[in-house]
Amino acid sequence: MMTRQPILRSWWIFATGSVYTFVIFARDWKAIDRIGSDTGYTYVPDAVKGNLWTLFKPFPEYFEISGRAVAEIVAIFPIRYHAIASSTIVNFIWVALGLFICSVIFQETESQVVSSLTGLVLIVAPHANESSLGNIGMIKFPLTAAVAIAFCSSRAIIKYPKLIAIVALVAGLSQPILFVTTLPLLWLAKSRDRELHRKVLSLLMIVYGTFIVQLLKVGPSTAIKGRSGSSVKSLWPGMGLFWYSGIFFPTLFALLIFVLNTVKPIRFSKFTQIRYFLGSSTIALAVSSFVLGGIADRYFVAPMTLAWISGILFLVDFSNIFSKIGKIAIFFAFVFSLVPVAHWFNAGWYLTSGPTWTSEVDRATKFCVDHPESEVELLVSPWGYSETNCWQVLNK
Repeated sequence: MMTRQPILRSWWIFATGSVYTFVIFARDWKAIDRIGSDTGYTYVPDAVKGNLWTLFKPFPEYFEISGRAVAEIVAIFPIRYHAIASSTIVNFIWVALGLFICSVIFQETESQVVSSLTGLVLIVAPHANESSLGNIGMIKFPLTAAVAIAFCSSRAIIKYPKLIAIVALVAGLSQPILFVTTLPLLWLAKSRDRELHRKVLSLLMIVYGTFIVQLLKVGPSTAIKGRSGSSVKSLWPGMGLFWYSGIFFPTLFALLIFVLNTVKPIRFSKFTQIRYFLGSSTIALAVSSFVLGGIADRYFVAPMTLAWISGILFLVDFSNIFSKIGKIAIFFAFVFSLVPVAHWFNAGWYLTSGPTWTSEVDRATKFCVDHPESEVELLVSPWGYSETNCWQVLNK
């Protein structure tokens, strides 16, 4: 089946990418010379001391190739600039993934404005401010969001099969639960379109293949239990709106979209199917993340992004059907979404507390001059540290 494939204009991609870049750096600016303690620097010493085979070194149990690939680039820079380099590279990866989402959704909507807004959802995701912004160890979560969204678009799969396959491969070797996002692919696999059917099967093979690799590395017992020893799965007193919204909003919103999709004339609208796809992946990601990892802000990024994008696509259909009240609905939705974006825009205390990385390296250098054979602790935000050999501090 031949379908017309819309083309996103290059000048619009550049303009959109520039906006994404400005926004992500504005969010991360206070943390750009700091490193978060949650796997923020762990991969870099391995990259400095090892060779490219460290890309396949598991952490702690499963393969995490995306973070280690970035660490290989960061290791090229002098240690004094490792924080700035890692934050900058990670920020540009988020921008690239935002443009990836934009390109995917454009194939469905053929609207440059709408598609750019959907990519912007990832860039401004409120729950990313706690520990994800500029953090090497958190790349797998926006990666998962981008791949999950691509799996929902039959048009994008036909248009960008190789690109989606590559991103899915990297995500699968970085994120053991990527397989839960394949529900839309399983539905699309029933298509009578031979080209789509073939490309969907290829993607399924990549996702399940990487899942088997991760499962063999982790072991069935650990895979079933998840992070039972360190995860938090109970609500706590005074946990606040940030945590409540991250836990419950994506799933509840997806269920609401499911209900609205059944109402006439919404159920016959243009984006009904992709909203079902996005909703199923939203719930699958939210539930699986909670079961395996518990309550953690990094697990909120992907399902929240999918939920918001499904909401944007609902508003597009709603405004087309009910033109008189469509603008009012868009206004209230904009205000509703702007509040959390503004409130949780800047990088949070977890990423901004403690000394800057450059000041820590300067302090370590003074120590290492007198103790060149020793190891030195470099403090990272908010209370962790990284042990580094003095030869590394002095040689770079």
